[in-house]
Amino acid sequence: LDPTSPSGSRGSNPFDLVAVGDRLYVTDGGQNLVWSIDIQTGAFSTLVAFPPIPNPLPFGPPVLDAVPTGIRYSSGQLLVTLFRGFPFPPGASVVKQVDLQTGRQADFITGLSTAIDVLPFKGKGDTDYLVLELSHDFLAGQPGSLLGFDGPRVAHEVITSCLVTPTALTLDEKAKTLYVTELAPGRVVAIPIW
Repeated sequence: LDPTSPSGSRGSNPFDLVAVGDRLYVTDGGQNLVWSIDIQTGAFSTLVAFPPIPNPLPFGPPVLDAVPTGIRYSSGQLLVTLFRGFPFPPGASVVKQVDLQTGRQADFITGLSTAIDVLPFKGKGDTDYLVLELSHDFLAGQPGSLLGFDGPRVAHEVITSCLVTPTALTLDEKAKTLYVTELAPGRVVAIPIW
């Protein structure tokens, strides 16, 4: 139930999922949480709920929803992108790290604009991260971008900044190619990364 909604309830928007062992973890952008689902029984519960944050801009609602989108498993933890809601202030979007057992959350990569997916991959001997952003400045109609990070809280590299409403990414390590889906043109873009 949501007393701030005209209907009194908030819709569900399952956005992405990842399987870990005998469980599925599903981001729900409408409910601002991650569901934990037992694959054998179908029983489900909330692993973590993400609270709203204050809106730093002088317009729009007083708080911003978390809007969890992408989810990945890495080094025994979940990585979850929080897109944030209107008015999409630059710097408010983050990647959270979530403990599978307790649901405890912590900032992992911060200062993003509209993070919609994250992808950990083995870099030069350690784990690097790719973060897909829907737009650098959503209200200004800026294109989406792909950012590379050597680790959490480490300065990023812009790999490309000309994507059209990107929504998800996957890596073909054998072909050394990254594939990105773009919503508006309805296409898959191949990006060589090595």
